[in-house]
Amino acid sequence: MAGLRSPGKAVTLPLGRVNAGVAARYNQRLRLLIRRMHRDTMQTVKAHYRRAEPELAQDENPVTALDAVLKKLRKKWLRIFSDHAHELAELFVRSCQNDSEADLRRRLKRAGFGITFKPDADLKRRMRMATDYNAGLIKSISEQYHDGVKALVTNSVMKGGDLGGLAKALQARYGVSERRAAFIAKDQNHKINQATERMRCSEIGLKEARWRHAGGGRHPREDHVRANGRRYLIAEGCQISGEYIQPGEKPNCHCRAEYIIPGYND
Repeated sequence: MAGLRSPGKAVTLPLGRVNAGVAARYNQRLRLLIRRMHRDTMQTVKAHYRRAEPELAQDENPVTALDAVLKKLRKKWLRIFSDHAHELAELFVRSCQNDSEADLRRRLKRAGFGITFKPDADLKRRMRMATDYNAGLIKSISEQYHDGVKALVTNSVMKGGDLGGLAKALQARYGVSERRAAFIAKDQNHKINQATERMRCSEIGLKEARWRHAGGGRHPREDHVRANGRRYLIAEGCQISGEYIQPGEKPNCHCRAEYIIPGYND
């Protein structure tokens, strides 16, 4: 298709925004699953650990019995997370895509361009990949949680620890899972937003963009800061520290693309 052009000189499309509400809803759903899993785990571990405490005092080894309980618990929650993973991921990815497209249409309209996006086979394929990837991330939350639980319980048993100390350690592990869910929601929201925007801008014929560093992070990547304002070809990505990358591609990168609409007078 013919590329989008400005009547005069080249203009830059105002930066878009990433809807934090989309990430917040995703995070809320993930946290609900994690909370249910943790509550079940605490109740199960407490019940079986209390039975094992007399054996612990006698230096007997109840690891085998507890291990069987933990394996059953792990299998149960891996199945539950797996049952919910694709539906949650699909809803999230669709929300990210729809919000990104709506925001881009608004910005284009303010710039004087009325655009209607058509179904795109490549974009659909990318979004299916994003859905599958997020489903995998959801499942990994349960896997990592139960790996941590097993290590904590086994360590407590081997040391002859009490239930109170173990409960505190398990609560801390629960916090790790919650923070991981929050990171996944925020990071994936930005990645899918930027990927959708990039593909739609390419679809309407835009070729170039400028890298815009997003401030506010406690530990910004210095090379991303130095790249602020750098012009690059959308199809290639921006060359930073010897590699071509796209905004949001790296973990926890919140940088954005500022798209350039070429002018007829250029």
